[in-house]
Parts: sequence; C-alpha cells; structure tokens
Amino acid sequence: MLLHLLQDIPYISFSDLPKDGEKAIEKMLGFLDSAPVGSEACLHITSILTTLEGGYQDPPGEEMRLAVEKGEIHPHAEGDFSIEAGSYKFLQLPIAPQADLIANRLLELLSDGPSVIYLRILKESVVELVVQLLFKS
Repeated sequence: MLLHLLQDIPYISFSDLPKDGEKAIEKMLGFLDSAPVGSEACLHITSILTTLEGGYQDPPGEEMRLAVEKGEIHPHAEGDFSIEAGSYKFLQLPIAPQADLIANRLLELLSDGPSVIYLRILKESVVELVVQLLFKS
C-alpha cells in the first residue's frame, strides 16, 4: 500500500536511545506500556536495524483528531525529528508487539535495503498496539 503524508509527523526524542534496533524497540514498548492510549513511538532505522533516531508523540487533542479525520493540514507541536511529508510504502504488521519478533520480521522485510525506514508503534487501547512500517526505496 502507498501512504501519502500531507505534512510532517514530529516526535520528541527519547533520551539514551540504544543503537541496536531490537533494544530500541524494547525501549519503545516499555514507554508505550505506561503511556496513555493514543500515544505513539517511532524509530528511524537502517535496513540492518541500526537506530538513527527515535521518539514519541503524546495522544492527539480533539482539534487535531478532527483535522486528521477531515484530511486537513493542522498545526502540530514541534519535535526533535519528523517523518517528512511525502509518499511511503506502508505495511501494518500483524505481529505480536515483542521486540525480538518485530526485529526479526523487519530484517526479513528490509533485506533489500530501502533508504528511508520508519517503524511506528501506536497504542490503540490499554492492551492493543499497532505496528507499522513506512519506507522508501
């Protein structure tokens, strides 16, 4: 599937983010475990799962939620890094949110070495996380 982002998605950087992808995923999952529903975390990674940067985003407010539903450009808080607006290949991974399973699946999917890779994990409910992959070749 192709995803077209109309604007950047900013994130606040995690402190002390491990360079090892699996350990960085563990950090994301730990953060989301205690974060409120609607939060998300993102890693910018290489095809061999080296972490370039990573961070989180708090749940959207009502104004932002309505703007997203309508497909409108909306003001967004500044972040330390962003997924830049543009077109991405998009996969929602039907996988348990466990660091080792996610890391192994990513290594399988990214073996051809896309140049831009983002891993997003969204907290949909108290017990449900959604794992997404956005990448460009």
